[in-house]
Amino acid sequence: MFLEALLIGIIIGIVKKGRLSNLSYVRFRGWILIIFALFINILLIFQSKIPIINGYEHYLYTFGLVLIMAVLAMNLNKKGMWIILLGVFMNFVTVVVNGFKMPIYFEGLKVAGLNNMLYMIKSGYIANYIDLHEAVGWTKYISKFIVLPKPYPLAKVMSIGDLIMSLGIIRFLYGEMTRLNLSMRNRMINLGYKIKL
Repeated sequence: MFLEALLIGIIIGIVKKGRLSNLSYVRFRGWILIIFALFINILLIFQSKIPIINGYEHYLYTFGLVLIMAVLAMNLNKKGMWIILLGVFMNFVTVVVNGFKMPIYFEGLKVAGLNNMLYMIKSGYIANYIDLHEAVGWTKYISKFIVLPKPYPLAKVMSIGDLIMSLGIIRFLYGEMTRLNLSMRNRMINLGYKIKL
């Protein structure tokens, strides 16, 4: 859903007469932590080929979420950040309560045509998920159970947290695109200064 959120956010920004170039002026505090979180996710993709992380995959996944939340918390002054943070926090709570694993609807994976992912989860190649039916009580309602099936080209199974994050990404993108960019502000300040002189 995140790719769709990026596209929707940019489209809304363009419709609202925003500038795509404004995104080049966005500065994130603690951006290096995002790089580290992405690195962790890459490690998890190849976890079956990296014996040293076997048994620690779910802890690494959770740590990656903590890093992302830390960066979001440092940038709450930007539009949409608190919405994204809420979505990440919901997923984080779900993971922690369920033994550092995210419950996912196995039948939903079949409906979405993600049989290979289902096989890898059941075989232990992907260790970060458990069946939705094993989820702790109320966490079933914030686990991954929302199915976007085929023929949708990006079929997937999502959580409410994922949806909220997507809304936050959309808000952030069109918010940044429609704001007065920094270079224009600087030009206006310089122009005003010269006129005053």
